[in-house]
Amino acid sequence: MQKISIAIFAALAATTVATAGTYKSGRFTIDIDKQPAAVTITNASGDTIIANNLPQWGVTERDSTQNSRYSMADATGVKVKRTAIDGMFGKGEQFSVRGKYGQQTIEQTYDIYPDFIITQLAVESPDSVSLNYLAPIYTSTGYDMFDRAGNYTASIPYDNDAWVRYISSAFGSEHRESYEVRPMFNADTRSGVVIGSIDHKVWKSAINLVTTGATRVDTLEVYSGAATTLTRDVRPHGKLTGKRVESARMIIIPTDDWRDGMELFADQCALVAPKIKSLGGRPFGWNSWGKLAKDITFQKAIEVSDFIHDNIQHSFHDEDSTLYIDLDAFWDFGFKPHQHKEFVEHCRANGQRPGIYTSPFADWGNNPNAVVREAPEYKMGELYLRNNGKPIKFDGAPALDPTHPGTKAKVRAILEKVIEWGYEYIKIDFMAHGAYESDHHYDPAVTTGNQAYAQGMEFINSVIDGRMWINLSIAPLFPANYAHSRRISCDAWADIKNTEYVLNALTYGWWLDHVYHYNDADHIVYEGATDGENRARVTSSALTGVYFLGDDMSASGAAKDRVVRNTTNDELNEMARRTDSFRPIEFGVGDKAADMFVNEDDEYIYVAIFNFSPRAVTKTLPLRRIGLSESAKYSALEIWSHDEMTLSGQIVAQIPSKDVKVYRIKK
Repeated sequence: MQKISIAIFAALAATTVATAGTYKSGRFTIDIDKQPAAVTITNASGDTIIANNLPQWGVTERDSTQNSRYSMADATGVKVKRTAIDGMFGKGEQFSVRGKYGQQTIEQTYDIYPDFIITQLAVESPDSVSLNYLAPIYTSTGYDMFDRAGNYTASIPYDNDAWVRYISSAFGSEHRESYEVRPMFNADTRSGVVIGSIDHKVWKSAINLVTTGATRVDTLEVYSGAATTLTRDVRPHGKLTGKRVESARMIIIPTDDWRDGMELFADQCALVAPKIKSLGGRPFGWNSWGKLAKDITFQKAIEVSDFIHDNIQHSFHDEDSTLYIDLDAFWDFGFKPHQHKEFVEHCRANGQRPGIYTSPFADWGNNPNAVVREAPEYKMGELYLRNNGKPIKFDGAPALDPTHPGTKAKVRAILEKVIEWGYEYIKIDFMAHGAYESDHHYDPAVTTGNQAYAQGMEFINSVIDGRMWINLSIAPLFPANYAHSRRISCDAWADIKNTEYVLNALTYGWWLDHVYHYNDADHIVYEGATDGENRARVTSSALTGVYFLGDDMSASGAAKDRVVRNTTNDELNEMARRTDSFRPIEFGVGDKAADMFVNEDDEYIYVAIFNFSPRAVTKTLPLRRIGLSESAKYSALEIWSHDEMTLSGQIVAQIPSKDVKVYRIKK
């Protein structure tokens, strides 16, 4: 197919009507065919990023045989427009490719910036159009994305429920669908491409990839309208209706290091939806669910507060020399109403901040005929999200509609009560319930799960009004601008398998602290594991973010000696105060975690090396893999043993069974 080569002029007009052809914009080349209207994008090195992109749109029904899909391949009257742009992402150029499909006008835009491309698909109709599937990127033309073997991709889960794992898979094997973002990278060079959605308040988006060779992409589908068992949905994604329906904006990031690409992706998401206002540095603290769980009482909570104050708070504390004492579920059974203010005052007298728990979008009563106490004009069943008229349940509880006045009345009542009692931190759980696709929502303007979830979170924020630290537990990755922190994994306890599970999430999800203030590695539990496992578990939390203990430290607690021994490591706690989430040094294999992580501040580089196996191992890390010279010598301290050493060329770590080594390397 013949293409027209367009010359590059020194001064580009604000808008240029162009034809099909080959265009250079910064370090990218955009190759646009006219019939079909396929677009190929290459970088300055000539590597193909996307080949023959032909966007698709349509409707996904309950019965997959009724799906209707249309392709830009069938568009006619294709026109190209080139425009200079300047906005939140910086200065660049936009290429608009427009064509007709029947009465519909299809527009695909490619916004070209120095380091990435943002693309979006829109469908227009003179009357109205209803769609729940828009794929701005869809190619089934095979092409080589890499020029060498050893390539992988990671599948990112939609949420952190049901002990879901992040998964890496080699090119040439089967790849699980990835939600909101997907990296593709070479294991040796780390170079690759990151593709993801940067809008999250309307659509759930996903990326599918088919590869049949070590370097070759056969099919790449990046679409808005995901609704699968992994998004916890039992019905198709809701439809958007209007004279113009737009997909989420998708970002394409060619990168020399896929880890940089993931962080750049997150930074653009945070431009679109800026973080909630900060309430301080990384939280340290204790949460009752780890061991006390359903047995939490006022007296035991007081005893925990005192034990922490008397035994570990001198070392285990945040940058303001304080920490949180957080009551989890079942606090309403273990406390009488008048005891909350007494507990709050007791915590503050101990130099601590009190925290509490709620789950606003799940009905644990499971009684649709119960009257909504806070809004007696409604019964609970009227608040339920439904599929074919039947309540949608997950984790044992019906999901509540975040847009319903009854749900909002319940949310307002609990939040205003705990704020009046004086609580300063709240763990909000089972948030994904509010994002399920439903037959309908109370607010008729809301037609998708993410729209409902965003409205619910905006309401929560309006009630809290900056007066509490908001920590999400089970929750979607996005939208992320309604909470200070989010659990990076599902529940985790004491043994090495739990540590490895948390670190699997850190391996591919560390970058989430670019959209939240901090990630959360769940409560640290010591009881029931070896000292080595204790060290590994506390280290995993110190690497991740929110840094909470979970053992029973009341008068009858069984692991208090372990708590004191492993939680008062001054160097580890100082490392936690000085750093954010650690990056993986290498990726994990399959659904396993990486075993080496790195971070740095102005003075030190920190490296953690884990041994998940039941036998002692020796692991070697070349210093070049963490950006250090292999010919220089570096002074280092191993934080757990306090052994001092000189490193040259590599780190050789001899690690006992189910244990960890943490190196603090002087720059």
